[in-house]
Amino acid sequence: MMHIRENYFIEKDEKTYILKKCKTTDLGQTAYDELGAYDSIKEAKDAAIKEMIREEVNRRKSAPLHEIIALMRQKYREFSRENQFFYKVTWGM
Repeated sequence: MMHIRENYFIEKDEKTYILKKCKTTDLGQTAYDELGAYDSIKEAKDAAIKEMIREEVNRRKSAPLHEIIALMRQKYREFSRENQFFYKVTWGM
């Protein structure tokens, strides 16, 4: 499993890359929500970027539209930089 950023991970299946989000259950255990399956790691990475941007926008939904658009652009540039996006890679079986 590859840790991307925050609570997002990409897991390699036989034919697909599965985007997952880590969450903590009521009992304090770690669980993963599957957000989607993609044909390539690039598609999974792009989906993770979009999901992180969506979460950030939802946190600030009371902000004016021009601020939200500027925030979306800034976050996309930040998350899509290859050298900062994958800061920890751990593939395991």
